[in-house]
Amino acid sequence: MDAPTAPGCRSTGTSVQRRGLARIVAGKAAYVPDQHLPGTLDIAFARSSVAHAHIRSIDVGRAAALPGVVAVRTMRDLPHLGSLQSTWDVAGQRRCPEHALATDQLRHVGQAFAVVVANDRATAERAAALVEIDLEPLPAILSVDAALEPDAPRLYPDWPDNEAARFEWLVGDPDAALDGAALIVGESFTSQRVHPLSLETRGIVAAPDGEGGVTLWVSTQAPHQVRMAVASALGLPEHRLRVIVPNVGGGFGMKAYPYAEEALLARLALDLDRPVRWIEGRRESFVSSVMGRDQRVDLRVGFDATGRILALDGVVTLDKGALIGQSSIGTAWVGAAFLPGGYAIPTVRIVARAIVTNTPQTGAYRGYGQPEANLALERTLDIAATRLGISPADIRRRNFIAPAQMPHMIATGVTLDSGDYPRLLDMTLERFGYEQARARCAATAASSVRRGVGIACYIETSNMAPSAGAAYLGIRSGSFDLLTIRMEPTGHVRVDTGQTELGQGISTTLAQLCADELMMPVEDVVVAHGDTALPSFTSYGTAGSAGAGVGGAAAIKGAAKLRDKLLLWGAHLLQLDAAAVELASAPSLGEEGRPRAVVRDKADPGRQVAVSEIARAAYFFHAAPDGVDPGLEASVGYDPPGFAISYGTVAVEVAVDAETGKVTIERMTFGHDCGRVINPAIVEGQISGAVAQAIGATLYEAARYDEEGRPLSTSLMDYMLPLAADMPPIDLVHLEIPSPLYPHGVKGVGESGTIAVPAAIMNAVQHAIGPETTLTTLPLSAERVWEAMRAAG
Repeated sequence: MDAPTAPGCRSTGTSVQRRGLARIVAGKAAYVPDQHLPGTLDIAFARSSVAHAHIRSIDVGRAAALPGVVAVRTMRDLPHLGSLQSTWDVAGQRRCPEHALATDQLRHVGQAFAVVVANDRATAERAAALVEIDLEPLPAILSVDAALEPDAPRLYPDWPDNEAARFEWLVGDPDAALDGAALIVGESFTSQRVHPLSLETRGIVAAPDGEGGVTLWVSTQAPHQVRMAVASALGLPEHRLRVIVPNVGGGFGMKAYPYAEEALLARLALDLDRPVRWIEGRRESFVSSVMGRDQRVDLRVGFDATGRILALDGVVTLDKGALIGQSSIGTAWVGAAFLPGGYAIPTVRIVARAIVTNTPQTGAYRGYGQPEANLALERTLDIAATRLGISPADIRRRNFIAPAQMPHMIATGVTLDSGDYPRLLDMTLERFGYEQARARCAATAASSVRRGVGIACYIETSNMAPSAGAAYLGIRSGSFDLLTIRMEPTGHVRVDTGQTELGQGISTTLAQLCADELMMPVEDVVVAHGDTALPSFTSYGTAGSAGAGVGGAAAIKGAAKLRDKLLLWGAHLLQLDAAAVELASAPSLGEEGRPRAVVRDKADPGRQVAVSEIARAAYFFHAAPDGVDPGLEASVGYDPPGFAISYGTVAVEVAVDAETGKVTIERMTFGHDCGRVINPAIVEGQISGAVAQAIGATLYEAARYDEEGRPLSTSLMDYMLPLAADMPPIDLVHLEIPSPLYPHGVKGVGESGTIAVPAAIMNAVQHAIGPETTLTTLPLSAERVWEAMRAAG
């Protein structure tokens, strides 16, 4: 679908500067807290201080009497506010309603049970502290092991146990294959709970529109999902609800779906006929926003004597916290489905399960279950290589799916669309100097600072499944994008997309794709987003590394339809048949060196008409081609045909202080294939940012709770994050093998940097300290590494 484009206007493949950067750097970007509406009231929540209890009564009298308080509500005062439905509803999943406020029970510390509306935030917070609650304590379940005990208390009394959902894959006879294996590696790998910790916390402003509807300003990745969920909870038709997304200060999956607070604020705005605002505090964020990771993978893998994998038997267990939530079993499902990676594994048995506990809910976080699964498999490969006496690189080469086998369906039913995994491994290791580094590190085995080298390979799901496939998986939304593109009378282009700008540069990417399709400078294309009033719709939201893939494919499709209209109008103005003309780029007459789009005669290229002239003609409409409507606009829909699978190899070198256990990452080479690269600078930024988050989850971060279920990390003072000084130089290696499924060949890259980095670092630390003790648990804190070295003697 690509049109031949003159070099003067080709922007795809170049590092066009991301749009909006100057405004953000200057502090002029508007976020949800910057929405100041006359008469706005502030919201605060009364939250649980216990992990599990039955609510006997709630007394709001003292809170309501405080001067400046407008209203205090519990769930009993909100009969017209329904619960949210889970976005992902796998077969057999158990139900638990998701209300904005607790009803009969409190199920985690921080759960809201009352809401205060006041003239200012300080008053609302003071009043929230005055709400009195009478509780009957119940036993708290704070781990999946405790939840799985046969006599464990039930979080939901009508459930037979604490398992919320389960899914299983079975191919072949794993027991027989394992019985015939020369080596079986069996370990339990733990990825701890972490916080996505976007710099901007969640925020909501809700205002009645005076006609029975409401407008929401929300920091979200999924405005259309928010509109659908809130409208359903309020019993309103969707056209009565408008969702606006200003600038978003990071999402990382935490903002990828609706929250019950959004429906609550909409209800309060309608009931009070006043705008209301809630800006989540950082302390609140640790108990009210979705957490990430918190998975254990119990894995047994059988190998023959040469290192080839014969069978894989695994259980992926996800701690869901107290709610099934919008993502349900999703992160465990995706982790389990992609557990075989890019390796030829003929026999598998994999179970994914989600368990409820008395902790805040977990859900989407950058990588969406894939880093947890990758840690288990890539660590297992290294352990097997050591025991079999072969190199970590060779054991991977012996098991890769070959390029000639692409596209290839792995045992869990996922189809790998394209790629050359062995080639990218070799490119990465050559750039890194892998063999020389291993030899150099071996010489430090007895020194006070030991060095190690580790590698890990990964695959990343991107671009989502087709909508019919999403339905099969139990996902309540589709996977498609609707997009509108319009050329204005001046010849400039506006694109309306349902994708949301989160700092990932999607508006720049879509502008580049449209500009190339229409043979015009990228600065002549503007992209509008973040408003459900726009004539566009994104069913799934901006998540799953699908923006450039699905949103970009919709942009190309829309631009191609607009191009056909330009050709029809251009032929009419040139008095030629449509087949006799072509779209081209030509130097501008008034601005030397600046290209312009023209429609020209194929036989006589000097005979041409500028696209700007065509646009004026289409809007004046004084003389038009037969059967053509005024204006130049196209609306399209694009449903993805299948997953586009990115992949890569990460190589790292670490230094481990033998006296303290502190791990320093000295350098990293990151090889990846995300298909066609639209904007190299954006791709580099996405990988670098994701690597930083992966380093944090590998070495520093952990959301911990005490024996009563109270969070021990509630601020940036006690939740460790990596600093700029902790980031190694990252040497990127690009391999571009376009996806055959998409018109622009794009695969996603937004989550790639998170997936294999933890495994590569753990493999490197293991290499540094030796094989006498086996590392399986994150984070690799200095204390944990020091204890491992001490245990190894």
